[in-house]
Amino acid sequence: MWKRLFNKKSSVQRKILTSFVLLIVLPLGLFSYVSLTISKNTLKEKEITSNLEMLNQIADKLNIMASDLTAISNLYFANSGLYELLKPPQGLGIYEEIAKRDFLAKTMINYKYAYTWMDYNTTLFGENGFELHTLYEGRKIGIGSVKDESWYEDVLRADGSIVWISDPSEKLIPTVDDNHFVSAVRLLKDFETGARLGVFLISVGEGFLYQQYRSAFEDYENALLIDDRGIVISAFDKQLIGSSLGSFGEGMDELEGESGHFVAKLNGRNLLITYDTVAKTGWRIVAYTPLTELYADIGKLERLTVLLFLAVLAVSFLVSYYIARRLSIPIQRLFISMKKVEMGNLQERSAVSGSDEIGELARKFNSMVGRIEDLHDRVLAEQEMKRRTEIRALQSQINTHFLYNTLASIRSMLPTEPPEKVDSIIVALVRLLKRTLTEEGEFIPISEELENLRNYVRIQEARQGEHLRVEFAADEGMMHLKTLKLLLQPIVENAIFHGIEPKASPGTVLVQGGLSDGKVWFRIRDDGVGYSELPRPEVDTDITALAIEQGSGMGLRNIRDRLRLHYGASADLIVIARAEGGTDVLLSLPAIRGPEELTA
Repeated sequence: MWKRLFNKKSSVQRKILTSFVLLIVLPLGLFSYVSLTISKNTLKEKEITSNLEMLNQIADKLNIMASDLTAISNLYFANSGLYELLKPPQGLGIYEEIAKRDFLAKTMINYKYAYTWMDYNTTLFGENGFELHTLYEGRKIGIGSVKDESWYEDVLRADGSIVWISDPSEKLIPTVDDNHFVSAVRLLKDFETGARLGVFLISVGEGFLYQQYRSAFEDYENALLIDDRGIVISAFDKQLIGSSLGSFGEGMDELEGESGHFVAKLNGRNLLITYDTVAKTGWRIVAYTPLTELYADIGKLERLTVLLFLAVLAVSFLVSYYIARRLSIPIQRLFISMKKVEMGNLQERSAVSGSDEIGELARKFNSMVGRIEDLHDRVLAEQEMKRRTEIRALQSQINTHFLYNTLASIRSMLPTEPPEKVDSIIVALVRLLKRTLTEEGEFIPISEELENLRNYVRIQEARQGEHLRVEFAADEGMMHLKTLKLLLQPIVENAIFHGIEPKASPGTVLVQGGLSDGKVWFRIRDDGVGYSELPRPEVDTDITALAIEQGSGMGLRNIRDRLRLHYGASADLIVIARAEGGTDVLLSLPAIRGPEELTA
């Protein structure tokens, strides 16, 4: 059996799977996990069902409270004597007003005794300055303290319907005899004119709300009553009142639907959260229990299962060690070979052999390294060719003939021209030589390329005098983009020496540039004599091949080669012989901010 297991033709996958199946580690571990999971889920579902039933009973109790408070509010809302007191002062005499005020106070007391099971207080504010409370007899608070609160706009929009507000105002605390309370607030209006007469509040202290659910949650860590905005209005822990439910911890704001449950994390502990809704007010009653307490009953089973699993795992480890060692040695050797290749040794080849997957992997690795080595040598050869092409291109730009003519022009200008003009020509020559021959890097901003070209043009204009004029018209939006260094100068040089200089009359070279469809384009146009090898065409004619192959096209040939090396097929060079005379050279290349974009 063991010989069959470790036969060379046996796959690595078969060896590993057979070993673990014989040791029964995976089935035992899976069985243990499933058993514990089912036990935990069963306990959890029972707890959820029990919690939701209890929460539903508390919600029903709070709904009855809300209904009774609404009924009391309706009694006041329909009391005609109350509206007489709230009308403008000229409506009643002083004695009649006092009598009605006493009557209303007695009415408040009677209504309060009609619902003795509830501990509530009423407050009435009139627009005419009238104010009355069942509990408070101190200085007037004033309706302005109500109007200044943010929830007052909600009361106005409700237009007489009840709005439930938690902790409506600190100034109203003396009217309730509790630091925290909720109020059923409604607007009072004249039924005939629709004018606002005042605001009526029925308030219940947090202590009374707490009594409604305290006994039901004695075995729970905490319970909360939150309003429709997610703000805590009552809790076991009084410090939580006024805080947002979402601020307690991760996932605590996931209350969706009328009732439900979820698991959230609070202070590093996982909690089972259950909740139900008080339909009349939109409040939610929330209870949470630590999962550690919920699962305490299955702790012994869990520990026993873990001990059994560890024992089997220990035995499995001893047997698997021998198996793993047989498998790991060739893998380690292959890994060492890979590290050597990673360090740059492309001559490294793995000596691992065999007919299984590891042996096949070693053979594929050796084949891959061989291909990489071939590609590396090819890249080095292409880079060398590219370097030589660059050298030829640079050498073709500023030659000894150009330097001789330029220096001769400067010498002839010394006796006749102002020193400033001579100095500007020398500066232009120095800048051109510096940027052309000393600066490193193949790509430069288009703005620098055009500046190099302007320095070259200043020198040529000094030599040619009024016989030559060069104009520039380039889009400013392309200046930050990159192009090959000394791409335009050879083209302008051809235009001057082979187009303008042989011409009897003065000539013009126009250098244009812009952006179009993600491409940078340049056009160098001259009105010179054109190419002597061709008669003047009747229509614009593409003469690119002729211009590159003839002797004067050395610069154009270098440009074409550089474009192919750096841009491939995404760049183009076209030479056009114009019917009206002169030549156009068109360049099109990718709009890039750096050479890395060409290989992205």
